[in-house]
Amino acid sequence: MLKKLFSTVLLGTLLLTNTPITQAATIKEKKADNAAEQRKLEKSIKKQESKISKEQRQINAIDAAINENIFRVSEKNKQIRQLNERIEELEADIIHYEEMLKRQEELLGDRLRVLQENDGNSIKWEEVIFGSKDLGDLFSRVMAGKKIAEQDDKMISAYLETQKKLADAKATLVDKKEERVKEKEALLVQKKELKQQMKARSATLKKLRQGKTKFTTKLLNAKELQATLEAQERAIAAAKAAAKAAAEKAAAEKAAAEKAAEVAEKNNAGTSKKVVSATPVASVPSGSAQFVRPASGSVSQGFGPASGANGYTFHNGVDFRGSVGSSIVAAASGTVITAGSGGPYGNHVMISHFLNGKVYTTVYAHMNSLSVHAGQTVSQGQQIGTLGNTGNSTGAHLHFELHIGGYQYSATGPANTVNPLAYL
Repeated sequence: MLKKLFSTVLLGTLLLTNTPITQAATIKEKKADNAAEQRKLEKSIKKQESKISKEQRQINAIDAAINENIFRVSEKNKQIRQLNERIEELEADIIHYEEMLKRQEELLGDRLRVLQENDGNSIKWEEVIFGSKDLGDLFSRVMAGKKIAEQDDKMISAYLETQKKLADAKATLVDKKEERVKEKEALLVQKKELKQQMKARSATLKKLRQGKTKFTTKLLNAKELQATLEAQERAIAAAKAAAKAAAEKAAAEKAAAEKAAEVAEKNNAGTSKKVVSATPVASVPSGSAQFVRPASGSVSQGFGPASGANGYTFHNGVDFRGSVGSSIVAAASGTVITAGSGGPYGNHVMISHFLNGKVYTTVYAHMNSLSVHAGQTVSQGQQIGTLGNTGNSTGAHLHFELHIGGYQYSATGPANTVNPLAYL
């Protein structure tokens, strides 16, 4: 009986001591498993980030090549347009020379036949000399014959010169047409290369989308950038023409003012007291900047290197905080070259400026609404839309870029952008 009781107590003791040991081991194992799972997850995340970063670098490289090719295509199109214009001019010249030759041939007409009959001489001098009645008549005939001969020479020289111009124009036309064929062939090669680059980019972006990345780096596609370049070219040409006209007007007004002052001074000469001209002089406000702040909010992200988390390793502009619907104004006077929506920029406006003989381009992105249109002339400080959160945006703000020259973009460097804050 005692032995049985001892056995029972011993078994109970073993059971009591064994249960906590088992539970502790299970919790420890679970903690270890959880830590291992976390490490595995962190490793997987880092691997995915590394993969995305690598693919993003590929996208950046493709974007740089696409940008360069788009500009080459734009230049090639410009060359072809210039060739077309030259060919049209040559064709018009050829028509003009052919009509001129026809008129000259009609004028020469009988004179050419006379030349042929007289072995190249327009006058039969034997008849002039021996057919004269007297010395006076001979002199008159000789002088008349000389004038006729000179006129014939001029007509023939003009005719031969027109023939040469016609032949030269036709030869140049052939050369220019051959050159146009070559340029078009080169353009087709560049467009094919661009198409392949865009295809490669789409494939890489597809991988990025599969990796659940939201942002892309290419802001404008080839067609949009081509249209932007052409619109900017027109805007700059118009601005240069306007600046030239304004300069000529100012020069004329200055000359008129100086003339009036000179007349007034002469009129006042001889009086005991000189009257000083009270012509007002226009004053230039001091401290006036070429560009003003496009939005009133504080800066949320500056210009310069970026982490790459949002699809770019260089931030090409400055972000201004603000509430949706707050006013956005033109940083300087200029011409709107783009006012549209879609893509990473969302609702955006681009303005071309021609200031002091230099070209600038400003970009206003992620806007809520637009109040201007392409081709419109705007003044500095004029409202062009309202602040928003469209496109690749993580919160309400204005993304503002300042380019020296035409629009260019790079996800890895400044390209031709500058820090806008240094110009405001």
